[in-house]
Amino acid sequence: MSSYLLALMVSEFEYIQNYTSSGVLFRIWSRKEATPMTQYALDAGIKCLEYYEKLFDYSFPLKKQDMVALPDFSAGAMENWGLITYRENSLLYDENLYGPKSKRRVALVVAHELAHQWFGNLVTMKWWEDLWLNEGFATYVEYLGSDLISDGLMKMEEFFILDSTEAAMDKDSLSSSHPLSFEIDKANEVYEAFDSISYGKGGSVLRMIAATIGRDNLIKGVAVSLNQCI
Repeated sequence: MSSYLLALMVSEFEYIQNYTSSGVLFRIWSRKEATPMTQYALDAGIKCLEYYEKLFDYSFPLKKQDMVALPDFSAGAMENWGLITYRENSLLYDENLYGPKSKRRVALVVAHELAHQWFGNLVTMKWWEDLWLNEGFATYVEYLGSDLISDGLMKMEEFFILDSTEAAMDKDSLSSSHPLSFEIDKANEVYEAFDSISYGKGGSVLRMIAATIGRDNLIKGVAVSLNQCI
C-alpha cells in the first residue's frame, strides 16, 4: 500500500452497515444527527463496489470498506484504502431535504472514490507525473458507476462533456496549463497536478479511446493490465 493512502480515524461518530454479495463489510460513518442521511450512500456504495468487481474482473481485496462523512474537510473526498473520507455534502443525502442535483453529486463522488480502490490503490502510478492515469480513469469510470447506481435513470454519461470535458478545455486554453504527464520534482507541484487537466482532460482522453476502440475493449484491456500489475 502506498503511504499516501494510509488513514486513521478517531471519533464519536455512529455508523450503519451492510455486506456486499461477496461478504465485504460496508459501513457509513457520520455524526449521530446525520445518520438518517447515510442510507443512500450505503446502498449506492455496495451496488457500485459489486459492479466494479465484475467490471475489472478482480475482487475487492479488503475485508471491509468504510466511508466517513466529515463536517469540515477541505477536499471533496480522499480515497484512503478501505477508509474513504468525504465532505458531508458529498456523502449525505435525504430526498426530503435535498434535490436531484445533490443525489447526483453523491453518486458521482462515491463512484469516483470506489474506482480508486482498484486504480490508484491496488495499482499505483510509479510517480506523481502520471497522476492523470489515476484521476482520469476514475473520472471516466465514475459516470459508468453512477449510472449503474441509478439503474440508468440519471443518464450520467450525458453529463460527461458538460461536467468534465468543457472544464478541462477551459483550463487547457490558459498559458498556465500543463500536459497530462509532466515532470514533478517538488511537493507543491504534486498539489498543482490535482486539477481539471488530470481529472477532466485525462477522463476525456480515455473516453475518446473508448469511442475509437469500443468501451468494452478499453475496459477489458484495463482489466488485463490491472491483473498483470498486481
